[in-house]
Amino acid sequence: MIVEELFLKNIRCYDNLKINFSDGINFLYGPNASGKTSLVEAIYFLSLARSFKTFKDKDLINRKFNEGLISAKISYSDIKKNIEIRLLQDGKKIFINNKQIHKISELSKIVNAIYFIPKDVLLLKDPPSLRRLFLNIAISKFSTTYLDLYINYEKLLHSRNDVLKDEKPNLDLLDVITKQMISISKKIYLFRKKYFEDLNLSIKNIYKKITDKSDDINIIYDTFIDNYENYEEIALKKYASVQEYDLLKKVTSIGVHKEDFKILLNSKDVSKFGSQGENRICVLALKLSLYELIKEDNNKPIVILDDVLSELDSENQKRLINYLITLKQVFITSTYKIDRPNIKYYEIINSTIKEGENVWLMTKRLKLILKRMKKKKKIVILMKKI
Repeated sequence: MIVEELFLKNIRCYDNLKINFSDGINFLYGPNASGKTSLVEAIYFLSLARSFKTFKDKDLINRKFNEGLISAKISYSDIKKNIEIRLLQDGKKIFINNKQIHKISELSKIVNAIYFIPKDVLLLKDPPSLRRLFLNIAISKFSTTYLDLYINYEKLLHSRNDVLKDEKPNLDLLDVITKQMISISKKIYLFRKKYFEDLNLSIKNIYKKITDKSDDINIIYDTFIDNYENYEEIALKKYASVQEYDLLKKVTSIGVHKEDFKILLNSKDVSKFGSQGENRICVLALKLSLYELIKEDNNKPIVILDDVLSELDSENQKRLINYLITLKQVFITSTYKIDRPNIKYYEIINSTIKEGENVWLMTKRLKLILKRMKKKKKIVILMKKI
């Protein structure tokens, strides 16, 4: 899928912006606080109607106004869609081809996007809840069935916690809810297990391409229960063993909502033993792996990389760009310009955007012109001699 055109009105630092993009790499460069991240934030918002910077939608609205608009023309294969998201002080309204939708899953079926931002370097060191959020969003993009399962599980979890908080908890109701949670948990576990198996194959390939190293990299899934055949039986025993504790603390202490994962690099936990550079590369490889898991060419996600080049050396930058050139559509932001072939440039200064020149192409054209001039000069000299 491709974002062909983007229109922003009263979004962050943009009062009124209309801009066209191409497939391949779109390179946005300019000083800090010039509007680069706000632009790619709006692009990502098209996929889940949520920001990677804030949980409050109204934070995206320019402070001078009460409403904002993110609109885009999306194409995949021969199909074109118009998406419009109106941001209000008390919520948002989403339209696809001028028809209002009410489920985010309808939006995510049309637009898929993955991103890497500077704070992602801490993903493996952050609290488990943030890794679970990453995991749930990633699998939900892959399967709307998983999204429905997890939404239902969250509702049951909320109900179970409500029962635990009662002065006189209804143990029979608690038992019923627990069994319903276990039934859904088993399906969630199966989705996650299969996803991590596929992800492990993909991350090895990506890591090799962007580092040119043969390090052993593995994602370890820390499960609630790792036994599909006897899942219900084991789960019931676990919940029974912590029931008194849950009643005392008035919260559900175990379950798939507590699961986690980690990355091992050469058998060592990167979050504990890896350098910041190793953490950055591992998380970047993890995020890019999500692209490889989407097999249908028309549904390949948009890739957004915010300030990804700043802490990579020139060789790693070159390898990363060489890999990104092969993808469907990529947005890179940077404070400086890196000239490479097959890249479209946009210079952003104080929220003003202009298409930048590709110096690599200009140099190539200049060399070609000089070569032709030399050739013509030789012909003129030869004719004079004759």
